[in-house]
Amino acid sequence: MTTRPLRIILACAPLVVCAAAAHAQAPAGRAAADDREAAPGYAVTFDAQTQSAAVQLCLAHEYPTVAFAADSGWAMRFISDVKRSFAREPGAAKVDSDASGWHAAGWRAGECLSWRADLRAIAQEHKPDVGWQMGEDFIAAPQFWLLRPDVQASAEAELSIQMPEGWSISAPWRELMPSSVTAKIKKQPSLAALSTKRYFHIPNTPPDWSAAVAFGRFTEERIALPGGTLRLAVLHGADAGERAKLREWLDHVSRAVLSAYGRLPLPEVQVLVIPVGQLGRGGRDEDRAQAVHFGQSIRGQGNALELLVDPTRPAAEFADDWTAVHELSHLMHPYLGDRGTWLAEGLATYYQNVLRARSGMLTPAQAWDRLYQGFKRGAKTPGDETLEQVASNMHRSHAYQRVYWAGAAYWLTVDRDLRRASGGKMNLETALSRFRDCCLPAYSEWKPEDFVARLDALAGSDVFASRYREFAAMKQFPDWEKIYSDLGIRDGGEHLAFAADAKDAAIREAIMAPRNDSQR
Repeated sequence: MTTRPLRIILACAPLVVCAAAAHAQAPAGRAAADDREAAPGYAVTFDAQTQSAAVQLCLAHEYPTVAFAADSGWAMRFISDVKRSFAREPGAAKVDSDASGWHAAGWRAGECLSWRADLRAIAQEHKPDVGWQMGEDFIAAPQFWLLRPDVQASAEAELSIQMPEGWSISAPWRELMPSSVTAKIKKQPSLAALSTKRYFHIPNTPPDWSAAVAFGRFTEERIALPGGTLRLAVLHGADAGERAKLREWLDHVSRAVLSAYGRLPLPEVQVLVIPVGQLGRGGRDEDRAQAVHFGQSIRGQGNALELLVDPTRPAAEFADDWTAVHELSHLMHPYLGDRGTWLAEGLATYYQNVLRARSGMLTPAQAWDRLYQGFKRGAKTPGDETLEQVASNMHRSHAYQRVYWAGAAYWLTVDRDLRRASGGKMNLETALSRFRDCCLPAYSEWKPEDFVARLDALAGSDVFASRYREFAAMKQFPDWEKIYSDLGIRDGGEHLAFAADAKDAAIREAIMAPRNDSQR
């Protein structure tokens, strides 16, 4: 699933964050500084024994007033000792607080706000969107302790993090290497291995979009692929053999995603694998045991995937699971809001089967059968609302089957239409590849109408928008059986039967065929 951007999750252990002070928006009458000077910067010192953080945020410009907000009034309980400081005038300036956060009037250029955050208390909430303790690794959502100034506007931030020896960090942010550090390492290469200071650039995404940053005694591995890199971190709870099994599994599923258009959709993607065993079930019920319990794509402050797994399950169960390919497929589209949930989940549901067939993880017959079974489940969902209405209320109505599988029927229909109209010269993955080049990564929400309109413009068609209007207004499940009939697929009893002389038989074969790298 692609998560509704509600919160930001941080998984942490000892850290020290330092960054140069800067600010995004110049005061009235003053021209904005260059991009680097305009970026907010945080300096955070982590106390490993108390699992608390001393945080400082400095702004380069003066303002009549600045508001600093945590996630909510409830989150303010984790913040204490809020103070203002000014390097040239050490005297204490006033900071007011109310239910929405902290407010500082008469803010001076170069002034800083400092506070202490109780990260241990956040982690011990043990809630997915708040905090989570996993051995020495823990999760502490940054919106609960990394205050955001309201004057940041559209500026992006930078952090430098001093890590204790033996500790690692995994974040959705883009890593930077200052020229001064690069020069030192060039003169003395051994410094690269010894360096515990890391520098990051943080994209400015909406403050309520989720993100995940992990700190602990894990090793972050880089899976280099055409078009980008997956940065994989397996958190506490898996032994060396299990970590190797998970690493091999992620390598296989990431290459399945390449079978769409030959490149990773984004230049960098953080992948957090969280071992959770059987999620507290009593005993080991083999009938209910599963390798992957849950997955979600996360878009706050960058792009990431979270996968909750039972590392004790056999490799064959991981190979048969669709979750990771589904979540990686979400990287191909921007966040589309609640109205566009059926488009987002439909694309990932369609591709979780198609891409696994193209990469050999499923046979084409198995992929068509899994789509077939999914369409039948979706068609059983009762309802008298349009697909767009159902999608907008999906998290309350739990009409997941209709939303996911009606969406998958849309993408199958569009893919078929494009191939049919162009004689095989245009298809879904070509349009998505062009969208990657023009519009990803996307750090703001797209209206679903704008997304399909852009795909049409890139494909030179009107298929995406016309089918979008048709499907969004549907109160019944799409006529997927007609599509299957045209493709030459029918229920043959124990197995599906495939007709070689069907109207769209060639399209059926092309959809599941391995990628031809000579075409793009």
